[in-house]
Amino acid sequence: MKGSRAGRRSQSPLFLVLVIAILGFAVTVEASYGDRLPEFRECVQVCHDENCAPGKEATPIPLHRRLLFWTCASECDYTCQHIITKQRLAADEPVVQFHGKWPFHRLLGIQEPFSTLFSLGNLWAHHDGWRKLRAVIPSSYPLRPWYEWLAGVGMASWVFSAIFHTRDFPATEQLDYFAAGASVLYGLYYTVVRIMRLDRPTPRRRSVLRAWTLLCVLLYAGHVAYLKGVRWDYTYNMTANVIVGMIQNLMWLWFSFNKYKQSRRGWAIWPSIVVASIITVMSLELFDFPPLWGALDAHSLWHLGTIPPTILMYNFLVKDAQDDMAGTERLKS
Repeated sequence: MKGSRAGRRSQSPLFLVLVIAILGFAVTVEASYGDRLPEFRECVQVCHDENCAPGKEATPIPLHRRLLFWTCASECDYTCQHIITKQRLAADEPVVQFHGKWPFHRLLGIQEPFSTLFSLGNLWAHHDGWRKLRAVIPSSYPLRPWYEWLAGVGMASWVFSAIFHTRDFPATEQLDYFAAGASVLYGLYYTVVRIMRLDRPTPRRRSVLRAWTLLCVLLYAGHVAYLKGVRWDYTYNMTANVIVGMIQNLMWLWFSFNKYKQSRRGWAIWPSIVVASIITVMSLELFDFPPLWGALDAHSLWHLGTIPPTILMYNFLVKDAQDDMAGTERLKS
């Protein structure tokens, strides 16, 4: 019991630090220092008057940018961000954010090339996990549908992430946030199903499963309704995702510890490695820095860092299912 209490105490400071720091980050997203710079506003206004105003000859925009909805106004904004950034660097002043983002160098019209690339990397990791699940775990295994849904929700969330990082619009931002919220909440949902074995067809477990499913559906519906109907609140959204994610992480740590203690098999600690990896790469969001080469920032590295844990977690689910099925066969014999 003493060890358990000590473990909970050791988690609390980390959790509080993560929440407080991320909330601070979330607040800064709503308004950036660069947006308020007089020289930036003047640059955008002059560019608009000279290139976008009625009667002025429209500045030609390459087809690949027009296909990604770059307009004269957004071209002015992008150009002025980099003009001001170059001026600040020449004057030994720090790089600042504009509209909640660093001034990235776009590639083929893609606003954040590395975040887009690594989002696609996470999409591949979930697809690879989905392929492994279907190839190794028989359809008769009761937990397979939940695992397939995990892969499906994960793939959808990273598709919307890639779209958002390709072009940042209110619609793409909302789709990214709602998909990410669904992915985080579903992660907790299936974690409870697996650890409590709510897939087993006993009357009590079926009742608990129905109640748990309804609760998660209502929580997600309320989450979306609040953001869409009441207030688009970055702080609330970040807080909700961090809390749900940390609950899920703590559950997997507990499960992994007990599983290893019972089986003494190395793969049983894989969820603990996943949790440790996620917390480690999550810290990148807390120590944000201007993008290297104008493209690689902490957020993109966070996306890169979630690829290996995702692969490892699917490998664990496969091993766990195989072990579970083998145990069932032993009981039958």
